[in-house]
Amino acid sequence: MTNDNSIFNINNLISFCFKYKIKLIIIVFLSVFFSSIVALFFMEEKFKSSAIIFPTTTNSISQALLIEDNPYKKDILEFGEEETTEQLLQIFNSDMVQDSLVKIFNLFSHYEISKNDPYSRTWMNLAFDEKVKFKKTPFGSIKIEVLDKNPKMAADIANKCLDLVDVAIKKIKTERSEKAYFICEERTKSLENQMIQVNDSLNILREKGVIYGEVQVERLTEQYAICLANSNNKGARLIKKELEIISDHVTEHNLLFRRTIEIQDELNRVNNVCDLIQIDSDYELTNMFIINKAYPADKKSFPIRWLVVFLSTFSILIASIIILRCIELYNIQKNDK
Repeated sequence: MTNDNSIFNINNLISFCFKYKIKLIIIVFLSVFFSSIVALFFMEEKFKSSAIIFPTTTNSISQALLIEDNPYKKDILEFGEEETTEQLLQIFNSDMVQDSLVKIFNLFSHYEISKNDPYSRTWMNLAFDEKVKFKKTPFGSIKIEVLDKNPKMAADIANKCLDLVDVAIKKIKTERSEKAYFICEERTKSLENQMIQVNDSLNILREKGVIYGEVQVERLTEQYAICLANSNNKGARLIKKELEIISDHVTEHNLLFRRTIEIQDELNRVNNVCDLIQIDSDYELTNMFIINKAYPADKKSFPIRWLVVFLSTFSILIASIIILRCIELYNIQKNDK
């Protein structure tokens, strides 16, 4: 049976460490000493502030309250579902929000990044991604975490994110609603011009005596029959002449009259859409329910000094054991030769 000289054998490892105990004790002592100095004096303290929000189902007043029998109507007091959370999370991570935060809090100066650096944008993106995080929680909410050397700055950035998301969403929707409003206004002008043209044609027919078309024909036919029954030939001739004039234009009159109704109905619908767009532009609901706002932390979150010292010492100890073992194997092999 061969002896197992592997260092991964627990008995061999203990024997090896005991053999080099003086060196390993010195290495551990120096590792603790220097890692403690680094953790105390060279690692910048950072404070974490966080805010938690739930998205809403809608922020449109018209969709939520003003449109009757709306198949897309949603409760304005209901929390948003997963899809809404993902959409809001995308807005949080947008350049629009990041650029606004960089400008408001002068983050180039705060993060000590020179604007003259050709890669300043890249450095800013890396610093921002490291210090500002937006996460979806298992409960469907969104958590905003900001890490900064200044606890008040961390809280201010986190809370400002809440305002900027509403601003970003309003800007996106305003650009779209302005185009929609312009289209509705143009359609309104077109319909009003069509109405003027149809009414002009109807006025020409009214001047010819065609006012109510079918009603006139019905009444004149009735009077024509009465005149014939009473042997009033003169009256019958006058009514017949009037009936002939109306008959020539009654079809055109009916078509034009129905067209005015169609135009007016569409005009009413377009005006209603314009009103709803204007209401959504003038009045807005927030896009989120704020569960927790951010507050300045009274205790640092980074670095955890004991953990830094422990991990540094442990890593150096393992590396030292491996190096000592390699040296020992090299010497054994050299002596054998």
